[in-house]
Amino acid sequence: MSDLFSFQGKIYLGTRSAQGKLVKSIWVGNAPACSVQFQTETTNKTESFSGNRLPYGRLRRGKTANITLSLDEWILENLILGLHGKSVPVTAGSATGEVLPTGIVAGDLVRLDKGFVSSVVITDSAGTPAPVPHTVESPNAGLIRLGSLTGVTPPFSAAYSYAAAQSLSIFAETPPERWLYLDGINTENNRPVLLDLYRVSFDPVGDLGLIHDEYGQLSMTGSVLYDPANANGSNMHGFGNVQWQDQ
Repeated sequence: MSDLFSFQGKIYLGTRSAQGKLVKSIWVGNAPACSVQFQTETTNKTESFSGNRLPYGRLRRGKTANITLSLDEWILENLILGLHGKSVPVTAGSATGEVLPTGIVAGDLVRLDKGFVSSVVITDSAGTPAPVPHTVESPNAGLIRLGSLTGVTPPFSAAYSYAAAQSLSIFAETPPERWLYLDGINTENNRPVLLDLYRVSFDPVGDLGLIHDEYGQLSMTGSVLYDPANANGSNMHGFGNVQWQDQ
Protein backbone atom coordinates (compact mmCIF):
# COMPACT_ATOMS: atom_id res chain seq x y z
CA MET A 1 0.00 0.00 0.00
CA SER A 2 1.26 3.49 -0.88
CA ASP A 3 2.70 5.74 1.83
CA LEU A 4 1.92 8.88 -0.17
CA PHE A 5 -0.47 11.29 1.52
CA SER A 6 -3.28 13.66 0.67
CA PHE A 7 -5.34 14.70 3.66
CA GLN A 8 -8.95 15.73 4.00
CA GLY A 9 -11.11 15.95 7.08
CA LYS A 10 -12.86 18.13 9.59
CA ILE A 11 -11.17 20.99 11.42
CA TYR A 12 -12.41 21.67 14.95
CA LEU A 13 -11.63 24.66 17.14
CA GLY A 14 -12.03 24.37 20.89
CA THR A 15 -11.77 26.53 23.96
CA ARG A 16 -9.33 25.61 26.71
CA SER A 17 -9.76 25.28 30.44
CA ALA A 18 -7.39 26.94 32.91
CA GLN A 19 -5.67 23.55 33.16
CA GLY A 20 -5.06 23.46 29.40
CA LYS A 21 -7.73 20.87 28.63
CA LEU A 22 -10.00 20.91 25.61
CA VAL A 23 -13.41 22.04 26.90
CA LYS A 24 -15.78 22.84 24.07
CA SER A 25 -15.19 22.44 20.36
CA ILE A 26 -17.07 23.32 17.20
CA TRP A 27 -16.67 22.16 13.61
CA VAL A 28 -15.74 25.16 11.48
CA GLY A 29 -17.54 23.78 8.43
CA ASN A 30 -15.88 23.26 5.08
CA ALA A 31 -12.20 24.22 5.31
CA PRO A 32 -10.60 23.64 1.89
CA ALA A 33 -7.09 24.50 3.06
CA CYS A 34 -5.18 24.30 6.32
CA SER A 35 -1.41 24.27 6.70
CA VAL A 36 1.24 24.84 9.34
CA GLN A 37 4.53 26.56 8.50
CA PHE A 38 7.43 25.53 10.75
CA GLN A 39 10.54 27.69 11.04
CA THR A 40 13.79 27.65 12.98
CA GLU A 41 15.59 30.85 13.91
CA THR A 42 19.32 30.33 13.56
CA THR A 43 22.65 32.10 13.79
CA ASN A 44 25.37 30.84 11.46
CA LYS A 45 29.08 30.93 12.26
CA THR A 46 31.76 31.22 9.58
CA GLU A 47 35.26 29.97 10.38
CA SER A 48 38.22 32.32 10.09
CA PHE A 49 41.21 29.98 10.03
CA SER A 50 41.17 28.31 6.60
CA GLY A 51 41.25 31.40 4.47
CA ASN A 52 37.98 30.36 2.80
CA ARG A 53 35.41 31.59 5.38
CA LEU A 54 33.53 28.30 5.33
CA PRO A 55 30.39 27.43 7.35
CA TYR A 56 31.55 26.30 10.79
CA GLY A 57 28.57 26.24 13.08
CA ARG A 58 24.84 26.79 13.29
CA LEU A 59 23.16 27.87 16.51
CA ARG A 60 19.45 27.12 16.74
CA ARG A 61 17.94 29.99 18.74
CA GLY A 62 14.23 29.25 18.48
CA LYS A 63 11.43 27.42 16.75
CA THR A 64 8.17 28.92 15.54
CA ALA A 65 5.06 27.77 13.75
CA ASN A 66 2.39 29.74 11.93
CA ILE A 67 -0.92 28.47 10.63
CA THR A 68 -3.13 29.37 7.68
CA LEU A 69 -6.74 28.26 7.59
CA SER A 70 -9.36 28.90 4.90
CA LEU A 71 -12.99 28.89 6.06
CA ASP A 72 -15.90 28.66 3.62
CA GLU A 73 -18.78 28.87 6.09
CA TRP A 74 -20.49 32.14 7.13
CA ILE A 75 -21.26 31.04 10.68
CA LEU A 76 -21.17 33.00 13.91
CA GLU A 77 -18.20 31.21 15.48
CA ASN A 78 -16.04 31.75 12.39
CA LEU A 79 -16.96 35.43 12.21
CA ILE A 80 -16.22 35.99 15.90
CA LEU A 81 -12.78 34.52 15.26
CA GLY A 82 -12.12 36.31 11.97
CA LEU A 83 -13.41 39.74 12.98
CA HIS A 84 -12.40 39.63 16.65
CA GLY A 85 -16.06 40.27 17.21
CA LYS A 86 -18.67 40.02 19.93
CA SER A 87 -22.09 38.52 19.36
CA VAL A 88 -24.91 40.98 20.13
CA PRO A 89 -28.06 39.22 18.87
CA VAL A 90 -31.14 41.29 18.10
CA THR A 91 -34.43 40.11 19.57
CA ALA A 92 -37.56 40.63 17.48
CA GLY A 93 -39.60 43.62 18.58
CA SER A 94 -41.18 46.91 17.58
CA ALA A 95 -40.15 50.56 17.56
CA THR A 96 -42.39 53.57 18.13
CA GLY A 97 -41.66 57.27 18.11
CA GLU A 98 -38.29 56.88 16.37
CA VAL A 99 -37.51 60.46 15.31
CA LEU A 100 -36.12 60.83 11.80
CA PRO A 101 -33.26 63.27 11.06
CA THR A 102 -34.12 66.94 10.68
CA GLY A 103 -33.74 68.72 7.35
CA ILE A 104 -34.85 65.79 5.20
CA VAL A 105 -36.84 66.56 2.07
CA ALA A 106 -39.00 64.70 -0.41
CA GLY A 107 -37.07 61.95 -2.22
CA ASP A 108 -34.46 61.51 0.51
CA LEU A 109 -33.43 58.04 1.61
CA VAL A 110 -33.59 57.55 5.37
CA ARG A 111 -32.32 54.51 7.22
CA LEU A 112 -34.16 53.33 10.31
CA ASP A 113 -32.29 52.27 13.45
CA LYS A 114 -33.22 48.61 12.96
CA GLY A 115 -33.09 46.31 9.95
CA PHE A 116 -35.38 43.56 8.68
CA VAL A 117 -38.43 45.78 9.17
CA SER A 118 -42.12 45.45 8.38
CA SER A 119 -45.35 47.40 8.95
CA VAL A 120 -43.57 50.75 8.66
CA VAL A 121 -45.63 53.86 9.48
CA ILE A 122 -44.24 57.41 9.24
CA THR A 123 -46.16 60.25 10.92
CA ASP A 124 -45.64 63.99 11.31
CA SER A 125 -45.67 66.24 14.39
CA ALA A 126 -49.05 67.91 13.95
CA GLY A 127 -51.45 68.01 16.89
CA THR A 128 -53.27 65.18 15.19
CA PRO A 129 -50.40 63.23 13.58
CA ALA A 130 -50.83 62.74 9.85
CA PRO A 131 -49.23 59.97 7.79
CA VAL A 132 -46.15 60.92 5.78
CA PRO A 133 -46.00 59.47 2.25
CA HIS A 134 -43.09 57.08 1.82
CA THR A 135 -41.98 53.84 0.22
CA VAL A 136 -39.90 51.09 1.77
CA GLU A 137 -36.83 50.92 -0.44
CA SER A 138 -35.27 47.95 1.39
CA PRO A 139 -36.97 46.23 4.32
CA ASN A 140 -33.74 44.35 5.07
CA ALA A 141 -31.71 47.54 5.45
CA GLY A 142 -34.58 49.48 7.03
CA LEU A 143 -34.31 51.98 4.19
CA ILE A 144 -37.24 54.25 3.32
CA ARG A 145 -37.71 56.94 0.68
CA LEU A 146 -39.82 59.96 1.53
CA GLY A 147 -42.63 61.01 -0.79
CA SER A 148 -44.27 64.42 -1.06
CA LEU A 149 -43.99 66.42 2.15
CA THR A 150 -46.58 69.00 1.21
CA GLY A 151 -48.96 69.65 4.08
CA VAL A 152 -47.07 67.65 6.70
CA THR A 153 -45.23 68.99 9.74
CA PRO A 154 -41.65 67.96 10.62
CA PRO A 155 -40.01 66.40 12.50
CA PHE A 156 -41.24 62.98 11.45
CA SER A 157 -41.27 59.77 13.46
CA ALA A 158 -41.36 56.11 12.53
CA ALA A 159 -43.09 53.08 13.98
CA TYR A 160 -42.37 49.57 12.72
CA SER A 161 -41.73 45.95 13.61
CA TYR A 162 -38.34 44.28 13.20
CA ALA A 163 -37.29 40.65 13.04
CA ALA A 164 -34.75 38.79 15.14
CA ALA A 165 -31.24 38.80 13.70
CA GLN A 166 -27.66 37.82 14.42
CA SER A 167 -25.41 40.80 14.98
CA LEU A 168 -21.66 41.06 15.48
CA SER A 169 -19.64 44.03 16.74
CA ILE A 170 -16.33 44.15 14.84
CA PHE A 171 -13.10 44.43 16.87
CA ALA A 172 -15.15 44.36 20.07
CA GLU A 173 -12.90 41.86 21.82
CA THR A 174 -9.93 39.59 21.21
CA PRO A 175 -11.02 35.96 20.97
CA PRO A 176 -9.37 33.47 23.32
CA GLU A 177 -6.71 31.08 22.14
CA ARG A 178 -8.08 28.01 20.42
CA TRP A 179 -7.21 24.33 20.52
CA LEU A 180 -7.21 23.18 16.89
CA TYR A 181 -7.54 19.59 15.83
CA LEU A 182 -7.93 17.75 12.56
CA ASP A 183 -10.06 14.62 12.40
CA GLY A 184 -8.80 13.56 9.02
CA ILE A 185 -8.15 10.79 6.59
CA ASN A 186 -5.32 10.10 4.18
CA THR A 187 -7.25 9.74 0.94
CA GLU A 188 -4.33 7.86 -0.63
CA ASN A 189 -4.74 4.84 1.65
CA ASN A 190 -7.87 5.63 3.74
CA ARG A 191 -5.92 5.67 7.00
CA PRO A 192 -7.24 7.96 9.75
CA VAL A 193 -4.98 10.81 10.85
CA LEU A 194 -5.34 13.10 13.86
CA LEU A 195 -3.49 16.34 14.52
CA ASP A 196 -3.72 18.55 17.61
CA LEU A 197 -2.32 22.04 18.16
CA TYR A 198 -2.89 23.01 21.78
CA ARG A 199 -2.62 26.80 21.62
CA VAL A 200 -3.42 28.79 18.48
CA SER A 201 -3.76 32.57 18.51
CA PHE A 202 -5.54 33.84 15.40
CA ASP A 203 -5.14 37.24 13.78
CA PRO A 204 -8.15 39.05 12.28
CA VAL A 205 -9.04 38.03 8.76
CA GLY A 206 -6.78 39.83 6.29
CA ASP A 207 -9.37 40.45 3.59
CA LEU A 208 -13.15 40.24 3.88
CA GLY A 209 -14.66 40.24 0.40
CA LEU A 210 -18.01 42.02 0.30
CA ILE A 211 -18.83 41.87 -3.42
CA HIS A 212 -17.57 38.98 -5.55
CA ASP A 213 -18.60 36.67 -8.38
CA GLU A 214 -17.34 33.48 -6.74
CA TYR A 215 -17.88 31.95 -3.30
CA GLY A 216 -16.51 34.02 -0.43
CA GLN A 217 -13.91 32.79 2.02
CA LEU A 218 -12.36 33.75 5.34
CA SER A 219 -8.58 33.40 5.08
CA MET A 220 -7.20 33.09 8.61
CA THR A 221 -3.62 33.29 9.84
CA GLY A 222 -2.23 32.80 13.31
CA SER A 223 0.58 31.58 15.52
CA VAL A 224 0.96 28.26 17.28
CA LEU A 225 2.17 28.80 20.85
CA TYR A 226 3.98 26.63 23.37
CA ASP A 227 1.66 25.22 26.03
CA PRO A 228 3.33 24.46 29.39
CA ALA A 229 0.12 22.86 30.65
CA ASN A 230 0.48 20.16 28.00
CA ALA A 231 4.24 19.77 28.13
CA ASN A 232 4.44 16.90 30.60
CA GLY A 233 2.63 14.13 28.75
CA SER A 234 4.68 11.35 27.19
CA ASN A 235 3.40 12.17 23.71
CA MET A 236 2.42 15.85 24.04
CA HIS A 237 5.52 18.02 24.65
CA GLY A 238 3.66 21.31 24.81
CA PHE A 239 3.18 22.11 21.16
CA GLY A 240 1.16 19.62 19.20
CA ASN A 241 0.77 16.01 18.25
CA VAL A 242 0.00 14.00 15.14
CA GLN A 243 -1.29 10.41 15.14
CA TRP A 244 -2.23 7.92 12.46
CA GLN A 245 -3.13 4.26 12.26
CA ASP A 246 -0.71 1.69 10.88
CA GLN A 247 -2.61 -0.86 8.82
